[in-house]
Amino acid sequence: MAADFVIVPSQIRYHHIKIEDFDKPVAAIAYNGYTYSIFRTSSDWAEVVKLCGRLSSAYVITVTAKGWAIWVFEY
Repeated sequence: MAADFVIVPSQIRYHHIKIEDFDKPVAAIAYNGYTYSIFRTSSDWAEVVKLCGRLSSAYVITVTAKGWAIWVFEY
């Protein structure tokens, strides 16, 4: 997986996935042939950077109406 710094919204497909040990489906995105589940949203860019620095798996950050969403790699 290569890192992309600019993601065009038309490149993302939003959906929900079932994750083991979760009762309800989780918000997810399909991007560049891979699926990512929602991890966290934040209106504070410094918090986004801090959280991403702690992640051990691949992730994608998208812009939302209120800030940013962090999505972590599932499959």
